[in-house]
Amino acid sequence: MTLALISFTILLSYVSVIFLEFIFLRYKLFIDNPNDRNIHVNPIPSAGGLAIFFSYFIYLYFLSYFFQIDIKFFTIFLITLFPIMLIGLVDDLKETNVIIRLFIQLFSASLMIYYFQINQNYNSNFEFSQTNLLIILVSVVLSMWLMNLYNFMDGIDAYAASEAVFVFSSASLIAYLNEPSGKMYIILIGFAAASFGFLLRNWYPAKIFMGDTGSVSIGCCAAFFIFYSASESIISIYTWLILLSVFISDSTYTLFVRVVTQKNLLKPHLTHGFHILAKKSRSQKEITKYMIFVNLFWVLPLALISNTFNDFHILVTIIAYLPLLLYLIKIGAGLEDAQRR
Repeated sequence: MTLALISFTILLSYVSVIFLEFIFLRYKLFIDNPNDRNIHVNPIPSAGGLAIFFSYFIYLYFLSYFFQIDIKFFTIFLITLFPIMLIGLVDDLKETNVIIRLFIQLFSASLMIYYFQINQNYNSNFEFSQTNLLIILVSVVLSMWLMNLYNFMDGIDAYAASEAVFVFSSASLIAYLNEPSGKMYIILIGFAAASFGFLLRNWYPAKIFMGDTGSVSIGCCAAFFIFYSASESIISIYTWLILLSVFISDSTYTLFVRVVTQKNLLKPHLTHGFHILAKKSRSQKEITKYMIFVNLFWVLPLALISNTFNDFHILVTIIAYLPLLLYLIKIGAGLEDAQRR
């Protein structure tokens, strides 16, 4: 039953993407025209992330029917995700004010943190101590950062979609290893399946982009499942950080460099590590393949080690990030072309 549902979700996502392509091209909706802020050279329909979430919602519906998933999970998931998807859709149609976007992200992040870190701990005598308040504040900020960094990293064909397939399928594997009789791994693998269906049309040369509708929403989902699985003591936050290390390291280090060099943080740029590598190699496809290789043969083994040896979470996380950060320093991530010469 599970395998059939996963296969159905991949097919549904793929067909939905093709349908969106047809509609967007015919009615000239959500068309991403090339400019100096992006790499592609032809007009490409965007907002393809709608197909990912449409197929995943159908997947969750069938899960609730066959596996009796807790209705509270669906409710909080939809309430958290819907505002992010809506503002992303509006932003794909017409750029919205950054303050409005951040406010909506703050709302969704605060809601998920309240539910997973406060509400579920009332029975454990949760106290609003200075330490707990700091943890809550950091969790909200990190959730918002994850939403935005995933958007920042959606810059070349198949890059963000491939990362989504890897992260959620790997998290599903780890959830299965930790709790094979549970339902967490089934919930996670469905999102990987929906992302894979989209990836088939987003692979170079991309026929459609996921847009902010997809990228920011995927970041929101990642944050949601990080706190959801951690609250159930199924997957450690450190293990999640390792799985996301390629995206987190590139986006965070690039932002740090641009802050230090006093660049306009609101202005789009092409100085992320993957941008630099794509321009040097003149091949978006090769960079995506390199990212997949690093994820499979560096990130995943370390995530499995982190999951197995709980006492060494922090050390393994440092080991995972260190070579990535050193490589970003080497190639001059965050610096403009003239600064790297």
